Amino acid sequence: MIVKKAVILFATVAFCFMSNCVGAETTVAAGDMVITSKLMTLFKNIYVARGGVRAENKDSVMTAERGIYDRDLEIVKAIENVKVTQPGSVLSSDYLEAYIREDRILARGNPKLVRIMERVSTNAETGRSETKKSRIILTCNEIEAFQKENRFLAKGNVRLIEVDFRAGETEEEAAENEKKPVSDLRCEILEMFSGEDKAIARNNVEILTDTLRATGDKAIYLNAENRMIIVGHAHAYQTTKDKTGNGKQVSELFANKIIYYPNEERSIAVGNVHATVYPGSGSGKKDKDSKDKKNKKSKTNSVDGEKSEDEDDSFDSSEDSEEDYEEEDE
Repeated sequence: MIVKKAVILFATVAFCFMSNCVGAETTVAAGDMVITSKLMTLFKNIYVARGGVRAENKDSVMTAERGIYDRDLEIVKAIENVKVTQPGSVLSSDYLEAYIREDRILARGNPKLVRIMERVSTNAETGRSETKKSRIILTCNEIEAFQKENRFLAKGNVRLIEVDFRAGETEEEAAENEKKPVSDLRCEILEMFSGEDKAIARNNVEILTDTLRATGDKAIYLNAENRMIIVGHAHAYQTTKDKTGNGKQVSELFANKIIYYPNEERSIAVGNVHATVYPGSGSGKKDKDSKDKKNKKSKTNSVDGEKSEDEDDSFDSSEDSEEDYEEEDE
């Protein structure tokens, strides 16, 4: 009888050990990543975690409702309410895969990346440098992050908006703030290079600000230089003050490339430039179609840079050749 009880006890302990069934919080190492959860089971080198899943790796923390870790393939899958927090950014989604060997993650199911960005600009009145914080919100169908390269790749219905940073705001206040973005970028593919402070948008690119509406095949944004280069079928409406300083006018541009400086609200058009000025129009974002064509002043510029008397000083028809800007296209 005693032997029989001992065998049963040994079998029970062995089963629990082999399946790693633990009622309390359990921890397992996945490369440099440490995974913990309330309940974890092991079968054929595959861990299944449920309840309060948390994975820590270097300076990032991932949380989810459920998780799967394949020790042979070194792949971690997170499911439901997934959130990855890193210094200065938060990535959330319904589903996420982390490839440990490649140091790469793939997020699907309503992925959203929020980053805090600082931009240095010069005050036009005082001439002093000022630092402004912004909150950048990226949404799309799929986000892939390459940790070693400090690179993010977003695909499908990409939208990137910038809003003013407000410390301590609630989720409700943040959602309300997102309805009034400072800038709004839409495209099909977007690459963000954290180390270079650069972003490249491709396919059906559209950019909206309070003073600009622009479209093109590709757009390169250089944050450190506060400069945006729109390439391929570049077309833009820009709102500026007229020469009296009391009214507004819209400049319409067609060119091979349009270089836009947001802080200065200034544009440079390069290659096959065609420009038209519509006096008395509204903002580029809201009223681009309200221009009075009967009273418009129009002009067509070639790349030689000649200007008519009615030309708007908010943009230049560049004398530089297109080759001078090829570095931004790569």
